[in-house]
Amino acid sequence: MKIVYDEQLMKYIALVENLTKVNVKDMFLKNNMLYCVIDKENLRKIIGPNGSKIKRIENLIKKKVKILGYSSNVNEFVKDLVYPFKIDKVEDTEGVVNIYCKDTKTKGLLIGRERRNLLNFKEITKRYFPIQDLKVI
Repeated sequence: MKIVYDEQLMKYIALVENLTKVNVKDMFLKNNMLYCVIDKENLRKIIGPNGSKIKRIENLIKKKVKILGYSSNVNEFVKDLVYPFKIDKVEDTEGVVNIYCKDTKTKGLLIGRERRNLLNFKEITKRYFPIQDLKVI
């Protein structure tokens, strides 16, 4: 899948890279939230002490920012994507990624009203991995 950036996203990428000195792998807007994908080892560096860098970026661009640590392993990526939800494990079985959690409240929050959260997670995961489906079990 080819990823295309508009002028606004290019400005956001430049802003984040200049303020944090972290290389941004990918950035996209979804539901008025800015998702910023970086290498996992730079997570602390981009967030800053007590989240100060990320708060500063959010104030400058007037949007919530979610930082995703990129992993080439689909299970690790999905685990980071659904954080801070407490899940037991993530398993990839022939293109279907299953998210396991025992708590029914967490399951409901992961799926979201009208499956919105689950569809978001699936769409974001499909951006990087050739999966067919994402399920909460």
